Amino acid sequence: MRFITSSALALSLCVAGAGASFANEKDTSVSCMAAESQISAALSGASQNADAARHEDRLGFQACNAGFYHQGMVHYAKAMELLGIKG
Repeated sequence: MRFITSSALALSLCVAGAGASFANEKDTSVSCMAAESQISAALSGASQNADAARHEDRLGFQACNAGFYHQGMVHYAKAMELLGIKG
């Protein structure tokens, strides 16, 4: 009985913690698409020195497509920084 009680308590704490983290999630597929279009527009007029920004753009695209929106936005933010975009 003691094991069941402690297991149930641990499970409820995990569920409560997971719910709180999802409630605070602000990076979504919509924010990824907006960042992608902003970076693509900036890259179209960029010089050849934008290779690092293109690399970050690709990494952000891959992360967002895999569902890792926060990680994708981190890469997009780095690309924006490299391109001098205020975000």
